[in-house]
Amino acid sequence: MKKVLLATSVAMLLFSGCTARLGNMTAISTKNIDNLSTNVSLDRKVEGESCQYTAFIFPYGDLQTKLQIATENAIDNGRALGLEGDTIINAKIDATGWYIPLIYGEGCVTVKGDLIKLSDNLK
Repeated sequence: MKKVLLATSVAMLLFSGCTARLGNMTAISTKNIDNLSTNVSLDRKVEGESCQYTAFIFPYGDLQTKLQIATENAIDNGRALGLEGDTIINAKIDATGWYIPLIYGEGCVTVKGDLIKLSDNLK
């Protein structure tokens, strides 16, 4: 009976997994967009970050939508600097993380790019 319980426990640990939503984006592309009329000659660099922390084994913070929240933070940070915009182009997305088992850890997503406002005829 103990062997069955142990085998079941090991199997549950080996075959467990998780799914995480990274975010909901209005538009996203890895290709150049033709006829996109923007002016990024000005300094329009923005950056936003979203993190999830783990204390002992309990996660807290932005648990599911780190990419989306980091993007929203970047746009909000640009607006706080007086930049007008609703879209980030030339985006660079980085994910970093570290964990000391059973003590503490963090995982962050950082979005950097140029904040632009799409012309009204493109919306």
